[in-house]
This record gives sequence, structure tokens and C-alpha cells, in this order.
Amino acid sequence: MKCRSPLPSTVVVILVLLVRVTVIEAAGAPPNGFRSFKWGASPDGGLKKIAGPTDGVTMYAPASGKFYSGSAWFDGRENFTKVKAALFKEFGQPAFANENTSVWKWKWPNSKIEVQLSYQAKFSRTTITFVNNAI
Repeated sequence: MKCRSPLPSTVVVILVLLVRVTVIEAAGAPPNGFRSFKWGASPDGGLKKIAGPTDGVTMYAPASGKFYSGSAWFDGRENFTKVKAALFKEFGQPAFANENTSVWKWKWPNSKIEVQLSYQAKFSRTTITFVNNAI
């Protein structure tokens, strides 16, 4: 006995493509930098490596002198909830999500830019990292 799909294969393919296009479009555009710093910009006097979060922000400039990554920290569960909602609104559904480890990652097709959100319940600390792996 043969089992037939209720939909012809071409309809299934079209539906899959529509769903995939919808997901990609919902992701929004990747960020063009972090805060006021643009990807690949040369560091100015305000951009330096900080050993730890002094004002909630740490940024790095590689030896080539081009900006490629920035991180921000927020304390408190309520800030995590606000930050997560803002990232979902701005970038849509993440490409990776693990509720058990409290990690979400946004990636874009044909882009080396990633945004990662993580939450450490033990310290009530939210970390957001923006990185451009093409630099």
C-alpha cells in the first residue's frame, strides 16, 4: 500500500520556501556596529580594551586596529527581560536558542555578524556581545 502526501511535492517545496523567506525577512538587518562604533573603524581615544565591565561596556580593537566586537552587561532579571524583548523586536527570532543554558544567537545569511545574548541566573547578569567575524 502506497502512502500519498495530501499535497503535491511542488506545493510542499513552495510552502517550505515561503516559510524560509519569512524567517529570513523577520530577522531584520544585521547591526552595522555597536553603540556609536562602526565595524572596521579605526579606534579613537575612546576605544580601548578594558579588563572588566567598569561602566557596563567592554570593547576590543585587534592588532590591525579595526573595531570588530563590543559587549555590554546589565544586572538584574528585569533588565534581562527588557534586553531580550528589545533584541527579539529588532532582529526577530534568533538562529540559535537554548533556554536551558540561557543563550540566544542571531546570525544573518551571507554575513559574518553575530549577536549573542546570555543570562547568568547565579549572578543575575545579562551579557550581549556584538561581533563581526569578517574583520
